[in-house]
Amino acid sequence: MPEIAIYGKGGIGKSTIAANISAALGREGKRVLQIGCDPKHDSTRLLLRGERITTVLDYVRETAPDKCRLSDIVHAGAFGVDCVEAGGPEPGVGCAGRGILTTFELLDRLGIKGNRYDAIIYDVLGDVVCGGFAVPIRRDYAEKVYIVTSGEFMSLYAANNILRGIRNYDQAGNRAGGIIFNSRGEEEEELARRFCAAVSLPLIACIKRDPLFARAEQRLSCLVEAWPDSPLAGQFAELARRIYAQEDFYPALPLGDEELEERLFEKKRPAAVKQKPSAAAAPAAAPGEKAAWFSKGLVAREPLHGCAFNGAMSVCTQIEDSICIAHGPGSCAHIAYQGITSASRRFILERGIVLPYTSAPPVVSSQMNEGVMIFGGTETLRGKILEAKARKPRVIFVLTTCPSGVIGDDIRFVRDYEDQDTRIVPILADGVIRGDFLQGIFIAYMEIARALIDRNVSAEDNTVNIVAEKAETNARSESLRYVADILGRFGIRINCNFLCETKAEDIRAFKRGKLNILAYDDYMGRTIRDFLKKEFDAEFLEAAFPIGFRESCAWVRMIGGYFGRGEDEIAGIIADYEEEYREGIAGIKAELKGRRLMVITYNQDIDWILQTAFDLEMEIAFVGILNFSQDNNFRTLFRDSIGELRVPYENERRQEDLGRIKPDLLLTNYGSNDQDLSVLADTIPLSPTAGFLGGLELARRWSGIFRMNLREGWRQDDPLFRKYYA
Repeated sequence: MPEIAIYGKGGIGKSTIAANISAALGREGKRVLQIGCDPKHDSTRLLLRGERITTVLDYVRETAPDKCRLSDIVHAGAFGVDCVEAGGPEPGVGCAGRGILTTFELLDRLGIKGNRYDAIIYDVLGDVVCGGFAVPIRRDYAEKVYIVTSGEFMSLYAANNILRGIRNYDQAGNRAGGIIFNSRGEEEEELARRFCAAVSLPLIACIKRDPLFARAEQRLSCLVEAWPDSPLAGQFAELARRIYAQEDFYPALPLGDEELEERLFEKKRPAAVKQKPSAAAAPAAAPGEKAAWFSKGLVAREPLHGCAFNGAMSVCTQIEDSICIAHGPGSCAHIAYQGITSASRRFILERGIVLPYTSAPPVVSSQMNEGVMIFGGTETLRGKILEAKARKPRVIFVLTTCPSGVIGDDIRFVRDYEDQDTRIVPILADGVIRGDFLQGIFIAYMEIARALIDRNVSAEDNTVNIVAEKAETNARSESLRYVADILGRFGIRINCNFLCETKAEDIRAFKRGKLNILAYDDYMGRTIRDFLKKEFDAEFLEAAFPIGFRESCAWVRMIGGYFGRGEDEIAGIIADYEEEYREGIAGIKAELKGRRLMVITYNQDIDWILQTAFDLEMEIAFVGILNFSQDNNFRTLFRDSIGELRVPYENERRQEDLGRIKPDLLLTNYGSNDQDLSVLADTIPLSPTAGFLGGLELARRWSGIFRMNLREGWRQDDPLFRKYYA
């Protein structure tokens, strides 16, 4: 059974030719199926004498999967030719290519080929660069491909692109049958023949313009049925026999764009003037143009670390009086929800502790399914917005996923549903299309800032904003408690946590904060800081939350100096914490003095660890800094005091270096499956707790590890210790 794909530029007469070929085969007694693959769904109209049949996609939209029947979508036409129309969405919405895929999947599932056709003809729109429209030229469908073209340049250009598609899907095969020339004038035939010669394909038919075609269409009939004895009907009969019986096929040999013009018009194009590459940096954004901000992974062209949709969702759910609508399949919302709540659920299960932030953020889904992807999801999304508004949130965030990004749903219309009570903010995250998890965080931060911050609010004395906290980390609440304590001693109020456990009104009044303080001086924090500086003239403290004793001393002096506090007030705060730190060091020094320490970590700033270790008179034998998806800015004041420093470090070397260094204690972020369990190890948090005592608290764990002697006694204590304490 030959399966024949007939491609061509839209409006070239391809459907008329395909229908007459099908009619000619049917007239000779062949059992034929014609499948129209154009969203206009008019391929089989003349075979069906003008009847508009239910398209497959309309049928799928209205019919449950278990109720689908071939008889509902296959209709008999002239000469017994069976007709199917794929259909498609309205222009400008949805994804017609996905519709073609859905049509073929349904026909296969319902066993269309079990009808034992003598020939199947696919009538395919051929000037669309889309994988869906390429389905018929995949190996499990059409074995013969013919291209309909006129002598018009754009029609030949489309034919050349179709050959590119054939080559991409079938590089080693020969499936091109030839060119069918639909003549619109004598002057075009020479161009068509030049094209055939250039791509090494035969011109297998030349269909002349004839009034009979228009008269047949007025009768709502194909020409072969309306005038079966005409010379044109005879020409179609010959063409149908040739296509049906053809056994010799040709490789797809498309031309380059410039070569195509040269071969058709027989003239050389002038050589392009080569521009010397500029050594200058990329130009800054033009006035009124938004600057571009990219994650470290995108800049370094690393594999994607998560998806932008999940990153954006992790930020948007921090606004307590908001609802987040995930415009995509329910699974996208489910995965995001599980990720956001995983930390709180783990702690509840393991320790019986309810975290201070919500474990059930308001996340809903537009429930995008295959039908929505094909026909567009804007109507479904409208309904979800109205449902969400009924709950009277201050903000509704609408976040796009991969599917809604792929089909190009324009969700900016959601702003039309805003009112004085509810802001609606579209977040074009588009899943992995826009980038990784960190890129999604940037997208959400920036769109929320642009949509909600009131630029006219004036700064107030003794107020600060906390910027770029990491809500998912265990350290967040303790770090904030410490910072709030220091600020409170100075009489300074926190205006807005941007963005973590906050409200829409706090974000609106963001500019009330006189000074902004980063939670972490990492790639994420620095990028958000630079954005807020550029677009909102935000003033930032030079240092982020301090981690460790030395850093905290400097930070307290910096805060006090900015707000004009006296030296006695500053020194008093430092003295209180210094006494506690010195007593803590003295209490564990005997256990840790002289111990060899090995550090393998993603953390880019570990001086808070190294300072504590040196205060305990430990030996820093080795430090290896791994490449981290969230940062690439390692810095230390202790290079000359480290026995061996490797930046960047390859984790594959860990076992070898452990055997060589023989540390008393390994500090790392994650254990290794093949790690020697005789090596004592402790975990470095990726997001450490801020404050004077951060390093001391970690060192107290090291002391506990050595005192417990885990390799003796009841061995099952070891995994329990690692799970709940280390």
